[in-house]
Amino acid sequence: MKLYIILGIIGIAIVSGMIGYQALSSADDVENNVVENTDTTSSDYELFTIGTIHRDSAKMVKRYQPLADYIAEKISDENKMYKGKVMILPSQEKMIEAINNHEMDLYFDSPLIGIKIMNDAEIEPFLLSWKEGHREYHTVFITAIDSEITFDNLFNKTLVFEDTESTSGYYLPVIHLQNAGYDIDLDGSEDFSFVFSNDDENTPVWILEGKGDVGATSNLDFEDIPANIKERVKIIESTESLPRQMVFVGNHVEQQDELKEILLDMDDNSNSLEILGKISDTSKFSEINWDEDFEISEKLMGLLK
Repeated sequence: MKLYIILGIIGIAIVSGMIGYQALSSADDVENNVVENTDTTSSDYELFTIGTIHRDSAKMVKRYQPLADYIAEKISDENKMYKGKVMILPSQEKMIEAINNHEMDLYFDSPLIGIKIMNDAEIEPFLLSWKEGHREYHTVFITAIDSEITFDNLFNKTLVFEDTESTSGYYLPVIHLQNAGYDIDLDGSEDFSFVFSNDDENTPVWILEGKGDVGATSNLDFEDIPANIKERVKIIESTESLPRQMVFVGNHVEQQDELKEILLDMDDNSNSLEILGKISDTSKFSEINWDEDFEISEKLMGLLK
């Protein structure tokens, strides 16, 4: 009887330890903001993984999973079957690691961030993605409608950016400010201070609440500002335009020609258009104009000191 009791206690301890370990692992994943679809594949399949960098991982997995499934089905044949997987990562460093470990096949992001990552990762620009139905976009600098602030005199003012991973809300305006002669880099500025609103919807509100003097947001986000707020702000400067989003492909991906054809044909029928629409109303993929799209993006990134 004592032996049964001892064995029972040991069993409970083992189960408790396993539960504790699983809880700890889950907590680590949440803390690191790494979320991927959990439907793992059997040995009969190979994974095809797509993804991006975003702070709302669960929402992005839901958006991108139909596209991952669509691609996997299209590239599968009688010799090899694929299963679509989505991996959403919290930082550029995590994305570089995933790409170089061949864990990421297609990576979606703005051209500036993608090119920055390309310097340390084994990827190449592949296609343009018409996110929200737009081929390109730019940043606008806004201030209160009755403000006398101009872009030429931002000294000692407070600028409002979106967050450190935003192209239109951070990288592009910083590059534009540098090119205009202001002393600014990603660590700070000698000419003015800056803060982060953490959401494009917050930026104009912060300007009106006095948390900043000038805000940076995309022209597309500016058009979506509610009328009662939009009528109280004005644009004082605009940057160059960039492709709205680029698709980058891992150098390890073998079926690149087939993959490009699949993506370029997605706007030809209603079923695949519906899949695209789930990703921020993307309307199509198109070829990169190397003389304009990539060179402009690379030139602007080169200005980022």
